[in-house]
Amino acid sequence: MPSEEELFASVDALLNEEPHLPPPAERARLREAAGITQARLATALKTTTQSVKNWENGRSEPKSPRLDAYQRLLNGWAAKYPAPGAVSAAATVPAASAAPAASKLETADAPQPVDVPGAGPARPAAVAGATSRRLAPQKAAKPAADPRFPHGPLAVLDGDGSAYGTGGIVLDCPATTIPELVEWTLRESGLGAPRLHRNGRDSDPLIVLTAAAAVKLGLPERLEGHEQRRSLRLAEDHPVVKQVVKAKWRLTQRGFGPWARIYRKVQGRERQCVQLAILSWDALDERSWPGVSDMEPADVARVLGIYAQRVITPRGSTAVSGLELMTALRPPTRAVQDPQTGNWVPGHNPGSLGTEPMDPAPPEATAEHPVVVNSGWSGGFLNEEAYQWVRDVSLLTDEECTLPYAVGLDLNTAFLAAAARLVVGLSAPDHFHAPTFNPKIPGSWL
Repeated sequence: MPSEEELFASVDALLNEEPHLPPPAERARLREAAGITQARLATALKTTTQSVKNWENGRSEPKSPRLDAYQRLLNGWAAKYPAPGAVSAAATVPAASAAPAASKLETADAPQPVDVPGAGPARPAAVAGATSRRLAPQKAAKPAADPRFPHGPLAVLDGDGSAYGTGGIVLDCPATTIPELVEWTLRESGLGAPRLHRNGRDSDPLIVLTAAAAVKLGLPERLEGHEQRRSLRLAEDHPVVKQVVKAKWRLTQRGFGPWARIYRKVQGRERQCVQLAILSWDALDERSWPGVSDMEPADVARVLGIYAQRVITPRGSTAVSGLELMTALRPPTRAVQDPQTGNWVPGHNPGSLGTEPMDPAPPEATAEHPVVVNSGWSGGFLNEEAYQWVRDVSLLTDEECTLPYAVGLDLNTAFLAAAARLVVGLSAPDHFHAPTFNPKIPGSWL
């Protein structure tokens, strides 16, 4: 039998141990029940938001004296917001006994997240050793039906390696460089979307990078020093660009900008391409995606997932995504059999968008373009999105409100081509002098 001194020594050792916190999922539940954001908690504890995220997903633990303050806060919240189905000991014992109450929470079943007015969606923490986990159920995009893409079309990668997907799933991404991220996305993530037309191709997976993830992967937090947003890109001698080239990957002509597409040549039928979007580089324009820049990664994934389900996986601005949708629905080529060789080769797909390069209308061209130089156009370059052409209804006069038609000029007929049975873009535009308006005939540059 152990002696009394040995037993007391063992008890004293337990008393001298660091305060024991509730499980990570319970920490997140208590914070959300109190209606406190991770950023506000980080400010109160004089730490970073990323540290609070790590505490709540089990990746790290606070150290004293921050640990003692954090436990005191959690004990207070546990007394106010007991776990569903559990009896809080803190409600029936003096304040000095709050620590044992917190210990009882550990032995209870993992509590289910609850929705709290004013708080964001509940976000349970990671399961140790798991490669993926689930957030609280949300009314978001439905899981991908294609078994090749079990985790949906996209994910939002945070600085701690958590990749938030659609439907509440969270993947663990170990990548520390852009080439490693591309390899992981193509081989392990299970991200992507099936083609929308039998003559088309599968949608490339989209990885959205938060500011913390961008910095972790060697990218600058922001791109500066460019007057026009369209010229925002990393220099060719940037270390990340060199990494991509060294790993035998390629960038499109857009370079490494807010929307970067990294690919290799197709090998057989295997397409190797990943689309990146960097949030801190304004990839999601506030005009098209209001409020997204202030959302948590899980919420960004939910919003983009709904867009991907209802429209298409985002590929850039709303105009770029619209063009991608039209191309996906009406691919420019299809497999045709060569009558001489009998081989199947790419051929024109009737009714698809035109693929021959054409000169733009003067308002669509920059000042140095030959179309502008040769025509003497002096009206200026319309560097605007479609919704910026629309007049606010409050600006309409009484006379205008009585007119039978409203005329919209779509300079490249991109939106007109979205109509399923409308065949446009197959030839160069025709120029009409003093045309008569006909509401039944779509027109461009009249």
